[in-house]
Parts: sequence; structure tokens; C-alpha cells
Amino acid sequence: MEQVVPVVGLVLGVLLVNGLASRTPVPPPILLLLAGFGVSFVPGIPPFEIRPDLVLFVLLPPLLFAAALESSAIAIRQLVRPIFQLAVVLVLLTAFTVAVTVTAVLPGLPFAVALALGAIVAPPDAVAAVAVARRVGLPRRLVTLLEGESLFNDATSLVTLKVAISAFTVASIAWAPALGEFAWAAAGGLLLGGGLGLLLSLVRRRVLAAGLGPGRNSALTVTALSLVSPFAAYLLGEAVHASGILAVVVTGLVLGHRSPSEVPASVRLTENATWAALRFLLEGTVFALIGLQLRGIFASLDTGQGSVFLVIGAVLVAVVVSRPVWISLIHVLSRLGRRGSPISWPGVVAVSWAGMRGVVSLAAAQTLPLDTPSRSLLLVCTIGVIIGTLVLQGLTLPWVIRRLHLRQDPRGDDERERARAHARVNAAINDKVDELCRSGELTGNQGELMRKWAALRDWRNWDDGDRSRAFGRRLGELSDWRRSLLAVERSVIVTMRNEGDLTEEVLRQMQHDLDLEEALLERRSEAVDGHLNELPPDEAGGPIEPGGADRGPDDRPAEQPASTPPPDVSDADVSALLGAEGPGRAPDPDPAPSSGRRSLDRDADPRWADPDS
Repeated sequence: MEQVVPVVGLVLGVLLVNGLASRTPVPPPILLLLAGFGVSFVPGIPPFEIRPDLVLFVLLPPLLFAAALESSAIAIRQLVRPIFQLAVVLVLLTAFTVAVTVTAVLPGLPFAVALALGAIVAPPDAVAAVAVARRVGLPRRLVTLLEGESLFNDATSLVTLKVAISAFTVASIAWAPALGEFAWAAAGGLLLGGGLGLLLSLVRRRVLAAGLGPGRNSALTVTALSLVSPFAAYLLGEAVHASGILAVVVTGLVLGHRSPSEVPASVRLTENATWAALRFLLEGTVFALIGLQLRGIFASLDTGQGSVFLVIGAVLVAVVVSRPVWISLIHVLSRLGRRGSPISWPGVVAVSWAGMRGVVSLAAAQTLPLDTPSRSLLLVCTIGVIIGTLVLQGLTLPWVIRRLHLRQDPRGDDERERARAHARVNAAINDKVDELCRSGELTGNQGELMRKWAALRDWRNWDDGDRSRAFGRRLGELSDWRRSLLAVERSVIVTMRNEGDLTEEVLRQMQHDLDLEEALLERRSEAVDGHLNELPPDEAGGPIEPGGADRGPDDRPAEQPASTPPPDVSDADVSALLGAEGPGRAPDPDPAPSSGRRSLDRDADPRWADPDS
């Protein structure tokens, strides 16, 4: 009981602070850290001390695995060279820069100890940088670059730290064995992660094919398997002395890439919702834990030494300054190469300033052996870098992005991509319908109905602004009307359950169906609103581009696939698009009964009697 109460309090505090963060301009990681530090002074609050193995074995693997599941393996492959430069080259350069700086300030400190500190503070946090970058509207390509860096740089940092720790007891670092250990950690982590990802993918397909659990049980079985995957990958990687972190990341990338083609929709919905909730909670918890530990760490520091604050300041300056210097140098060398650099100079500046440190650095610092020279000083330097980068860079990154004119709303890009995808889907559906009609498997009338359905789903590509607006308004009206029907149905089945006329199991099944239908209605309404907001303001109805032209490097509009000319919009067609029973089956919601309230009862409303009414 004594151990459970603090955990429950921590979780509730994280939820509360995250709720407050949505109402303030302060990024959630910074607010959580400050809140944790403030709470540590409250009388009766027990001291929190993170055990390094808790972070490295329990918190970090699922965090990185969840991030890898949501990342794009294709996008990371397209940026593999700059990601490698940031996740490997930059981490090593930063570690040695910090080591040289510390030994210059404290000449008596062994270089291996200074290198250990450099490896600890070298990698930017996997949570903070991307969270802030997304919130301030950094372009998607740069967000992908930061995600790729944060996924892979932890492996470089932890391997470098192991090499430095192993050199504490000797006069100098054995560079040849160190390079061999580093190479095996990287190669072994990549191979193990790729192989384990393919193996788990095969197991997942076999589980679904064998029907080990029908319906909901299949979803739960696959979700449980995915929850175990990051811990299995990490333990296997560490068992063969490879990088367990790298194995976790690659396993997540493989499973996330293969999921759309081999996991049923119901399973994917359950799995995604589970990981989203878990990631939300873990991300907040790690920063709150940092704040809760600050008081104890500062109390253990001998501030009587005059060089303490000098060392902390020197390390922070080295970390903050070295990142833009080394990134700029890497960028210049890349531009001198044949292929050039995929990132522009404004993007380089933004990435250079998105170097916040976090929980990985703190956990790595606490793995230092107890007999490490100046161990307390190294811990405080780590805390100083975490706080300094989170506050300095985290709070000023939005301003930097605005000054660089990089701020973008990703919804516009999403709408353009969705429009192109719908156009290609529509063309493929029409080709398939033509093939079925030629083979005699569909009648002419059935083929026409299928083409109309496909064209209606492709409404974002219509070239007539007035028609798009009319369709959007009608779709919104009927969506609201159908949601009111769903509310009536939900109220009825809950009442039947309360009266004992409906079992809890049947209620859950029906409730699940209603929830899916309502979620789809809400998503389509959001898509309509987003599209209407992107239409030009004039009502003349001239040609428009769906969501704005997608322009390439030379500012020419990207080629848009041709779309099928839309049919006339009718209430029946729109109702069919929303998932009604068929064209002409939904009543017109505009006319109201004489009582002033719409009748929602099929038997009482005569409009339900005639399907063509």
C-alpha cells in the first residue's frame, strides 16, 4: 500500500498538469518538470528516486517502441543520411566536445570520466524535442528528422557510456576494442531488431489466421503481444551485448510498417488506442519524475567547491553551442558532396535549436558506478543541462521557428495528401467496376451505383467550389441528424439494460457498433470542415485546388490525378455516403412534424414507410 499510493498520486498529477498545459503556452515537458520540482517541497510528499534500471528496462523501451510504431519507415529511409549524421556522428562529436571542455575546467578529472559525462548529455530527448516541434508547427520533414534522430541517438550514447565506464580503472581508453564494441552494438541491434520484427510479424499473422481468439479476443491477443515486444527486444539485445535500444526501435519500425497490410481494422483500433494511452502517460511520468528528484540531487551536492557552478555552466554552454556548430559543419560538408543536403539552411537552424535533453540523460547518469570520481558533480551537471535546454530551447523554439518562417499547419498537407489518395482510389475503383461490368458480374445499374459511391467519396477533388460547399453543408446537416439518431438508440439500449431487458454483453456489443459509427461521422465532419476552410472565399465557383497546391522545390504545383466528374448531389446520395441503408432510404431531415419536433421513430413517422419519400 505504501508503494501504490505514491504511484497513483504521480499518475493523477501527470494527468492534471497535462490538462493545464493545454491551456498555457508552456510546453508540457517543461510544466511537468517544474510541477514535480514544486511538489517535492510539499510536506508529506515522499522522496522519489528513479532507479536506473527502472528507466532503462521499464520506461524507455515502451516509449521508444510506441514512437517507432507511429514513425514512417519510408520517411526515415528517405532521410537516412542526415539521421545517421545526427544520431551517430553528432552524438560522438558532442560527447568529445563536452569531455574536452570538462577536462579544461577540471584538469585533474580523468578523460574517461569526462567522456562519460559527454555521452550522458549528448543525445536530445526522444520526447521533448518532437513534442515541442509538433506543437509549434515545424514542417513535417524536419519533425521526421528529429524523430529519427531521437529514436537512434540513445543507442549511440549508451554504447559510448559503456566504453567510458569500462575505462575508469585504466589509464587510457582502449580505442580498438571500443570501436569493435560500438560496431557490434550497432550492427547487432539492427540485425536483431529486424529479425525479431519479422518474426513477431509472422507470429501475429499466425495468431490471426488460426483464430486463437474470435473477434475482440483476437484484438486483445495481438495487442498483448505488442506490449511484450519492446521488452523482449531490449532483453535479447542486451543478452547478446548488442544495443537493446536499437533492437527495440527497429522492431517497432518493422511492425508499424507491416501493420496496415496484415492487421485487421478492429485489431488495429484496439492496439493503437492502447499504445496512445500508454505513451501519453509514460511521457508525462518521466518528466514529472525528473522534477521530483531535483531537490534530493541538489541537496547531495557539495556547493562549497568553487568550481561546481563553473563546471555546470561550461557543460551547458558546450552542449548548447556545439550542436549548431557541428550541425552547420556537417551541413556544409554535405552540400559539397554530389547529392547535396535535403535540408535547407532555415531547417538546419531550427534543428540545431531543437536539442532539449531529458530522461535518458538522467537515467544514464544514474548508471554511473558509485566509486566514479566526482559522481555527484556529474549528476548535477546532467540536471543542469536538462533544465537549461528544456527552458532555454524549449521556450524559445517557437520564436525561432516563427522568425525563420518555417511554421506550418500540417492539416493542409494532410488534406492534400488525402485528396490525392482519394483520386487514385477512385480511379482504381472505376477500373475495377468496368472490369466487372465487362465480365457480366455487375449489371449496368449496379456499376453506376458503385461509380457514384466512389465519386461521392472523392468529393474533395471536385473542381466546383460552390458544389463542394453545398455538399459540405449537406453532409454536415445529415451528420448531425444521424448523430441525434445514434443518441436515441444509445439511450434506449442503456434503459433496457437498466430495466433488465438487455444483458451487459449485448449492450457492450451494440455500444461498440454505435461508437464506431459515431467516430466515423465525427471524422468525416472534421474532414468536411477542413476542406471548406481551404476553399477560396469567393462564391463564383471557379477552379480550386483541393487544400491548396502541393508545390515542389521549384514552386510548381505538383501533378494532381484526374478525378471523375461528380454526379448531382442529393440527400439520398449523401445519406448513402454516411453509411445509411442505401440510396433513397434516409428521410429528409428538413421537414418537421407539426408538433415542432422531428419524429425519430420509424413506425410513427410515415416518411419511413416509402423508401422513395
